[in-house]
Formats: sequence, structure tokens, C-alpha cells
Amino acid sequence: MSKFWLFCALCLLSLSACEKQKQASAEVGAVPKQTLDKVTSDINAASAIAEERLKAVESLDSPAAESAQK
Repeated sequence: MSKFWLFCALCLLSLSACEKQKQASAEVGAVPKQTLDKVTSDINAASAIAEERLKAVESLDSPAAESAQK
């Protein structure tokens, strides 16, 4: 009878440990997605800045800008 209670106690402890591991696993699994989202937003921001700079350079090279300088 005591072996039965010991077995039940060990089963309960194992199940509770599995739940903690499951939660930790979900948290660790979310990290790559967060990293990917940050990298994507950084790339989009850099692309927007590059596009603005390209437009600024093109506006300096346009014929209207050259005639305004003369």
C-alpha cells in the first residue's frame, strides 16, 4: 500500500514538473519570433531612410534644381 502512495506522489511531481517545462518551452519558443520581428522592423526602417536619401539626391540632380542654381 505504501508503494502505491509513493508511486502516486512521484506521478504528481512528474506532472507538475512537465507543466513548468511546458511553460518555459513556450517562452523560449517565442524568442526567435520576437527577434525576427525586430529585424524586419529594423530593415523596413533602414529601407525608408535609404529611400528618403535617394529622393533627396535625385532632387538635387534634377534639371529644375540645376537651373535654379544658375
